[in-house]
Order: sequence, then structure tokens, then C-alpha cells
Amino acid sequence: MQSNQYSNKSYYELSKHNMPQVALFVSLLIIGIVLVFVVLMPMLEEFFRGFLSGQVFNHGEKISYVIDSKDNLHTTNYFTTWSVDIYKNSPQESRYWFNPILSFFPVAFIISLFMSISLGSLMPISAGFIRQKIEREIANFINQISVNFFGSASDDELAEIAMMIKSADLQQMHEYTDDWDIKLEDLKILQRALNWRDSNLLHKIIHLNDGLTMYMRFYFTMKYNNAVLGLVYIGAAVLIIIVGLRGLKFVPPTQPSIVLFALGLEFTLLVTYAFTLMYTRQEDDMDSAVGSGGSTMNSDSMFMSSDFGTSREIEKLLRVFIKSSPKKPTK
Repeated sequence: MQSNQYSNKSYYELSKHNMPQVALFVSLLIIGIVLVFVVLMPMLEEFFRGFLSGQVFNHGEKISYVIDSKDNLHTTNYFTTWSVDIYKNSPQESRYWFNPILSFFPVAFIISLFMSISLGSLMPISAGFIRQKIEREIANFINQISVNFFGSASDDELAEIAMMIKSADLQQMHEYTDDWDIKLEDLKILQRALNWRDSNLLHKIIHLNDGLTMYMRFYFTMKYNNAVLGLVYIGAAVLIIIVGLRGLKFVPPTQPSIVLFALGLEFTLLVTYAFTLMYTRQEDDMDSAVGSGGSTMNSDSMFMSSDFGTSREIEKLLRVFIKSSPKKPTK
């Protein structure tokens, strides 16, 4: 391991994205959306034909808006305008106009985002947008430990701390939590992230969550948790409005694309919020950390506040007092 890997200079450099990282991530996102629709649209056609006993027109045919009429013709399009007749040759036969791009864009976006995040985590730091964020949080954590433990953050001290954490067993981890005033679970996350970062590609793929947890727990959930929750409420508001318009007949029942879009939007936002909650620190972490040197991280520092530090000092004094209290004589 190179000693300058965790230097202060590297941390400040890691705090800034370069244009190739951003451009590559956006490109992966766009390519992913296209690939999702390339796979999804034939599946939709098969669903309409097989499951709903229907017929799909989407190759430029001139189709009447109503199934029993030959007037008011519309031209179909593979990307934006599908005419779908379902339950053919039955009393329930009906025609729907369907926009696959609009209907399933939110779902395609969240699938593509997941793929882009995964690929962006596995790429080298010079090209990986998410990898840079993971490396930044690792460097930040080790820098903070070095300043707290050594009082400085030289290259040799940073490398030494990284090696100590990587090779530590459970007993040593407990000792480090007391010495460094860090919660044991946070130290375990850092250890897994270090092992993930220094492993081969296969290990990185299998244990991708070890790297993502470092970024999600120590940065994303603290900075963007409220923003994600706000987006969930916005999605719910959009869904309520569109469903209300559908109930008032402003949205025709034969054109369900806008309703599907609203449902897909709320679905993707709820999935995003669910992942955010999965990585968010438990509310009772500070209370459950008694005896393990626990601390809570915020956007400015990962170490304990002065109030909690005072509580720990009081706890230690009480323990000393209990141990030193004279025992009652036995009869």
C-alpha cells in the first residue's frame, strides 16, 4: 500500500469530480435507459398479446381512435404511440392508446441508475463517479482518526492506521473504539470498505455493498435523507392529482400512460427512500453504544460531541466509584 494514498492532499483532490467522471456516469445512465427499453418493449408486446389476448399496432399503421369506428385516424409509432386492442373476439374487446416511453420512463431510470452506480463503483477512481465518492469517504474517515489519535495526519500515520484497521480482529476493534471514540459498527464498515477497495474485481463485484455502504452511511443518508423524503411526497402529490383527474374523466380511460407514469414515479421514489433508510444510522445508535466507545457522525465530524463525551466521563467515574466502594462485612 502506498503511504500517500490517504494524504490530506489526496482527500481534497477526492472532494472534486472531474469532467470525465461526470460525463461517463451520465453516458452510462443514458445507455442504461436505452438498453432497458430495448429489452422492455418486446416484453410489453408479448404481455399484451399473450396475457391480455390482444393485438398491438405500433409500426406506422393508421388506426381509428375508437375500435368500432373508421374515423379520426391516428398514426402509430413504435416509441410513443401504440394502439392496443385487448380481449380480442370477446364482449370485453376494447382499444387503448399507450405511450411506452412515458409510461415506464421512471422504472427504466431507476434500473439504469442502479446499473450506473454499480459500474461507477467498480471502475478506477480516475473514471468512476461513485468510486471517487467511496474513496473520498474512506480518506475522510482515516484522516479524522489520524488527527484524533496522532494529533496530525502525515502519510505514514494514515497508512499505519489503514493497516491497523484492515488487520484488526474483533478484540482489537473494541480497543480501537475506546481509543478513538468511534462506534464499533462504523469501524467495521470502514474495515470492510478497505478490504473491498484493495481486493480483486471479482471480490468487488460480489461484495459491492461493502463499498457502497461507506458512501451511503457516512455521506448520502446524512446529506440527502430529507431531500429524498421530500421527493417522495412530491411524487405522492403528483400521483394524487393525476388519479384525481382520471376520476373526473379529464384523463380518458383509454389513455392510461400518464397514470402509469405517476405510479412508476412514486414507485421509484419509494424504492429510493427505502434504500436510503436501509443505510441510515439507527436513531438509538448513541444509546446502544454504551461500553463500545460509540459515537455518531454528522456532516462535520464523525466523533462524539462534547456533551456525550462528558456523559462517558461520568460513566467511567461511576464505575470506578462502584469498584472502589467498601463491601459490607459478611456475617
